[in-house]
Amino acid sequence: MEQSPSQDELTVMHQFDRLCQLTLDGEATNYYRHMEYRRNHEVNFSEMTEKDLYSIFVVDEYNLDSSHFQVLGYDIEVKDTLLVEALQALGRMEQRSHLMNTP
Repeated sequence: MEQSPSQDELTVMHQFDRLCQLTLDGEATNYYRHMEYRRNHEVNFSEMTEKDLYSIFVVDEYNLDSSHFQVLGYDIEVKDTLLVEALQALGRMEQRSHLMNTP
């Protein structure tokens, strides 16, 4: 027995409706699964201990914050500003003493 065109159209509409329902059910399942995963693996910052908080941060270091000195063929990086100034002053004093001792 052959269906009329309106029956075929109704059947296609029902099939499409069912496909949409299955798709939405699958997406909802994936969403709830993902939210469960996040609940189990993520922690709010307010719930973390101080020790944990200090273990996850990073301080950026730039070459502008340090100076380099050549010592016995090695490149030595110095980050402390006062120490850099003292080493530079020593370098100037040493240069003057070499100039004064040369004939």
